[in-house]
Amino acid sequence: MSRAVVIAVVSDIHAGSAVALAPPTVPLDDGGIYRASKAQCWLWDNWQDYLRQVDAARQREDAELYCVFNGDLVDGQVKGSTQILSANPNAQAQVWNEAVRIPLALTPERLVVVRGTEAHTGNSAASEERIADGLRRDKRPIIVASDTTMASWWHWRAEIQGIRLDVTHHGRTGLREHTRGGAAVLHAHDILLSHVKAGHPFPHLCLRGHYHKFNDSHDACPVRVLTTGAWQLATSHVKRIAADSLSDIGGAIVIIRNGEYEVRKVHYRPERGPVWTPEQAAA
Repeated sequence: MSRAVVIAVVSDIHAGSAVALAPPTVPLDDGGIYRASKAQCWLWDNWQDYLRQVDAARQREDAELYCVFNGDLVDGQVKGSTQILSANPNAQAQVWNEAVRIPLALTPERLVVVRGTEAHTGNSAASEERIADGLRRDKRPIIVASDTTMASWWHWRAEIQGIRLDVTHHGRTGLREHTRGGAAVLHAHDILLSHVKAGHPFPHLCLRGHYHKFNDSHDACPVRVLTTGAWQLATSHVKRIAADSLSDIGGAIVIIRNGEYEVRKVHYRPERGPVWTPEQAAA
């Protein structure tokens, strides 16, 4: 009997964003220090809690641990945004290094880096390839893209105990709360049909990111599509295009055992902003 596998799946860390995951302090290039905001400290606490849950699942299952980082690991500098702790890529890399230190301390058996959005991570998502190659040079257990020998993937497909996984950063979602689930179901059927028409075995579980929202087709068809949450709160861009929406913070834990899989979504819910009252103004 094969040993169980626990897969920690996270996306959209956006290291370097002023509204994303960050350690309490970040040293800057000229000797200054960036201090994380209250919201960033909340994200950091939840990041540690999520990985404690990953470790607990691994120990409970006596399983191997795979960590999948599904795109947009750093924030870059999108369209001159000021919501970054520094435009210096070394400062953003410092945030990533502190964030990844926690899952690396769990000594995972496998690591997978999937490339994200070029607007954040550079042409050909070069920042993510540098991250993955750095892990490889550090003798970490990176799964290398077999067709290119690159350390990161645009699209990672795997089969573990007969369970076929399909992981890439970009997917689909509905912009309205009441249509989002339907978009996942349609996407699942499209993936199923495209594989059947091509005569290829269809994936059982497709993992996507990018939209900062959990979305799940569940068992609507033989292909399941799960979009994970993010580790970044709403940016000024989000406040413009989706002012009523909050980011879903968190990741997924996939457990594969005896040729079957289960999914746990670990979801942390931020609070909405304060409510002003005339009594406060009079105080």
